[in-house]
Amino acid sequence: MLGDPELFWFGVFLWFGVTALLFYFWSDRARSAIAPETGTAQDIEQLKQQCDRLRAELQQQLLQQESDFQQRSFEELQSLAIGLPTARAMVEAKPELPAKNLLPLFNSLENLLQSWEYETIGEAWQPLNYDPQWHQPDEEDIEPGELVYVRFVGYRSRAPQSGSLRDRVLCPAKVSRTLPKVQSDER
Repeated sequence: MLGDPELFWFGVFLWFGVTALLFYFWSDRARSAIAPETGTAQDIEQLKQQCDRLRAELQQQLLQQESDFQQRSFEELQSLAIGLPTARAMVEAKPELPAKNLLPLFNSLENLLQSWEYETIGEAWQPLNYDPQWHQPDEEDIEPGELVYVRFVGYRSRAPQSGSLRDRVLCPAKVSRTLPKVQSDER
């Protein structure tokens, strides 16, 4: 019986057949688990409609967020926006008007920058050591570490990066070797 070649080939054929059937059923199950059967035209149309609806909702949310941001920003800057044209007209009409009367107009701007967690780089007209990372010189030959004066402050933001906070320069402080000459009203 073991030596019968017909039985041997029948066993080989049976083994291959059973193996092929097992692979067929196994791969059919794997295919259906990985890629479900394609839906009907109605299912596809429903998915398209759902996708369009979700896109419209997302667009509406983006528009609402932009509107909310503009509204909050305007609320913070409202007194400046209202007062600035009047202040400009006053300065044109009365050039001798002291600037200290205009400073309260900028409180709302300072409050907004604070709420955004923006910090100044330097203090106006104060000396400091030049650092090219934080400062923009008015002359190209200013060397790092050289004593300079802040003409116009810069701004930075503390941005989270890789689990820590990192300063991001929004605009560098403008620096110079000398201070501007200010004329006094003393006569």
